[in-house]
Amino acid sequence: MRNQILINSTFNETRVALIEENNLVEIYVERDLSPQMVGNIYKGRIEKIVPGMQAAFVDIGSGKSGFISVEDVYEDLFPDFIDDEDQKKLNSGPQSIQDKLVQGQDLIVQVIKEPVHGKGPKLTSNVSIPGKHLVLIAASNIVGISHKIEDEEERERLIEIISRLKPENLGFIARTFSEDVKEKELSKEIKSLVKTWSRIKKSYEKRKRPNLIYETPSLTIRAIRDLVTYNIDEIIIDDENLFSEIQKYLAKTNINKNIKVKNYKNSQPLFEKYKIDKEVNEIYKKKVWLKSGGFLIIEETEGLTVIDVNTGRYIGKSDQNSTLLKINLESAAEILRQIRLRNLVGIIVIDFIDLKDPALRNKVFSTIKDGAQKDKVRTVIQDISQFSVLQLTRQRTRESILNTLADPCPICMGIGRIKSKDTIIYEILRRIKHLANKPKIKTITLEAHSDIIDNLILKEEKNIKYIQENKGFEIKFINNDENIDKFSLENN
Repeated sequence: MRNQILINSTFNETRVALIEENNLVEIYVERDLSPQMVGNIYKGRIEKIVPGMQAAFVDIGSGKSGFISVEDVYEDLFPDFIDDEDQKKLNSGPQSIQDKLVQGQDLIVQVIKEPVHGKGPKLTSNVSIPGKHLVLIAASNIVGISHKIEDEEERERLIEIISRLKPENLGFIARTFSEDVKEKELSKEIKSLVKTWSRIKKSYEKRKRPNLIYETPSLTIRAIRDLVTYNIDEIIIDDENLFSEIQKYLAKTNINKNIKVKNYKNSQPLFEKYKIDKEVNEIYKKKVWLKSGGFLIIEETEGLTVIDVNTGRYIGKSDQNSTLLKINLESAAEILRQIRLRNLVGIIVIDFIDLKDPALRNKVFSTIKDGAQKDKVRTVIQDISQFSVLQLTRQRTRESILNTLADPCPICMGIGRIKSKDTIIYEILRRIKHLANKPKIKTITLEAHSDIIDNLILKEEKNIKYIQENKGFEIKFINNDENIDKFSLENN
């Protein structure tokens, strides 16, 4: 069984796929025309205090005001790392936003949630800078350890090292990846994070107006930093520049020396070869088939996701309890994969097939609880009910992949989803890029909806021109307004 990271780059779009034991479990997409804001740090200025909401609007110089609530001024954002007593220290102080913030005040803020549905980004004043093994906390001097590091001796070792090496006025938390890492590496990372924070502070002081003062690293670097573990066998990249960038980053950070890094140069597209595109296309569907013949129905809304388990064609080969338990256990494993793959966040309610025996329900609960340990996103799981309904809450670190790739269906008033225009545009560009590598091509003809063609030319005119000039052929466009999500490409 192989664990891999696949990285595909097509002009202004980068996609990262995480494969565990030959199964796709996570997918990330970032486009230069709509870059991620989460993690960015800004010099902000309080525009307006709203006492009734215990919140404030903050100008961050990006055109859309950010929003900070009193909880995001005081609340500890690292419950997985810091003990209850230390949390109380972080949360101490006035709990009224008008006691802490005033209109016109400048402050350093960090984006913790992307702008959605016309709302500005959600902000926090608890600035943090993640590294591979550690996270620097700017507003505290506390040392915390990931709860996933369970060995007491190792926890004490990390606390002692970090406490001794860190500056007095800054806090640090040890991520799960810090387990068994040597003091020399931890010391190197602490110095690097402190330098980054010093640069941020200097930039804040120099800026006269609200503006970006620290931009989170690219998706590629974040993926290598956060996804590469000692279980990853190889990283495969289909872009030569990114291949070189990743090699340098791995050498600089000394991450997993045994990992293989390959520059993919085959004619068949990388995500097509590994069947990633096929699996991504399944994300648009609500129904997920299981190998046994059962299926899941995944209903994703803005505030809640409901997952329903159905036996489908599965009839089992023994007694009813064994049949129902088997389909529930198979469903539990697939649900955990779908949660990570689709990046389902917030409240998730799972309606398993009813099991009368509490012992059997507990087996299903244990499968979910144990499997969730592989997920780096914080998840709180409640006990399974007597009706075999389980509820969990998964932290919103980024939007679901469906929100990234799809738009509400205009025909059914948003009940369903269709591929967004940008998603279709980059599918077209990937296909053109692939066709361009074939010999003796004189013309590529694209037949698509006029809105898609107009957006393609508007957003990617430079890259379209580059392909034609570099490969020596012409791209022709034909409007076909029958279906906005359908297109065809022909070459001759």
